[in-house]
Amino acid sequence: MRISESVRTGALEIYHHKMRSFLTFFAISIGVVSIMYSLTLTYSMSTATRNALNVAGHGRIQVRTRRYYQEATAMDKKEARDNMTLEDALSLRKLFPELPMVSPLMFSGGELSYEDFHDWDTVAGITPEWKNRGWIYKVRGRFLNQYDVDNYARVCVLIQKGGWFKKPVWMKVYDWKDDFQDYIKRHDMLGKTVRIGDNLYTVVGILQEPPLEKNPKTFMDIEGWEARILVPITTVQRLMSGNQFWSWGNGSIESIQVDAGRETLVPVYKRKIEKALQARHGGRLRLDIKDFGEIIKTKLADKHRTMYIVMIIGAIAILAGGIGIMNVTLATIYSRIKEIGIRRSIGATRGDIMMQFLIEAMLLGFFGGIAGILVSMTGIQYLASKGDTDMMMVQWWMPLVSVLFAVMTGFLAALYPAYQASKLDPVEALRYE
Repeated sequence: MRISESVRTGALEIYHHKMRSFLTFFAISIGVVSIMYSLTLTYSMSTATRNALNVAGHGRIQVRTRRYYQEATAMDKKEARDNMTLEDALSLRKLFPELPMVSPLMFSGGELSYEDFHDWDTVAGITPEWKNRGWIYKVRGRFLNQYDVDNYARVCVLIQKGGWFKKPVWMKVYDWKDDFQDYIKRHDMLGKTVRIGDNLYTVVGILQEPPLEKNPKTFMDIEGWEARILVPITTVQRLMSGNQFWSWGNGSIESIQVDAGRETLVPVYKRKIEKALQARHGGRLRLDIKDFGEIIKTKLADKHRTMYIVMIIGAIAILAGGIGIMNVTLATIYSRIKEIGIRRSIGATRGDIMMQFLIEAMLLGFFGGIAGILVSMTGIQYLASKGDTDMMMVQWWMPLVSVLFAVMTGFLAALYPAYQASKLDPVEALRYE
């Protein structure tokens, strides 16, 4: 029997038993929806991780002083300790001039005032090396330079968010608005003099982020929480240390961001940095040194759990669909025993009989796969329109893989029934009533 004839016969069989066929490939279609969602989520995570690492740097190291609440025992909490300072960062820069980046970071805060606008905001004290840590910005004006740091300049740079192409649904539900971002988008602040806390600062630059859908940091939150006002770190130490977060005082810094250049060098420089800083403080520093690979693994954990749940649901649905195809194929064989006998008696081989039932089962898988693709593409487009950034990376091969998976499920599920059909004795089959 020719394949085309088997396909025609199988299509007619499916058409004449509409309800049975629909119930069979319905389970397959649910499984395909789960497969499509899992493929999209997996691809989105891997692509977003790769893009975020390319922006942040594969050799990134974050050096922080461990908090008191992070200590394991009460004795550890009572031990004398030092905090990191700007001088620590400067010493690392002198010790390791080959490093692409040694960027100290210090947080403070204050009320930003300009004309009738007032808003309490976070201030980050930085050095010019900050621009090496995941630069995604378009600059209006200029960035902070070494002259600003050396001379305690009262200048600042504002970060302007890129906004959304399409707002996520949660923003529409809660109708939340960032007053700071809303104001600097509607008013040109470049060159203006603003008040932060008790002092005046000149806005020398605006850093414009790309739209959030195109921002590598959005997908993985690679940098975590960031300030929106950048000021020379020496200026923050001199004028804002009273408002410094975590009440460390004494000009202590929050962290030192280091770029080792290559991922293979991260373990080496983690040891060198810890040894150098402990030597400066006589072992009184309680350091928490992490590479961004560890941070990303933590951030990926929740997404992986979601993906695994969806994949398990998809596998169960596909399995249920496969069982349904097997049952339908067995039922079809018992209802067509005489037909099988006639075909065998006029020259059909065992292989022809197997091929006929396998093709029918594969057609069920194919139609279920197409239905699943239509449903999943509609759902994915809906989620993407609502601002779900994980659903914006559908690739052309994903529907193809999903349909092939459904067809293969039909093929495997029908192997046993088709084999049993091919074993029927033609004479006994012709006698069957």
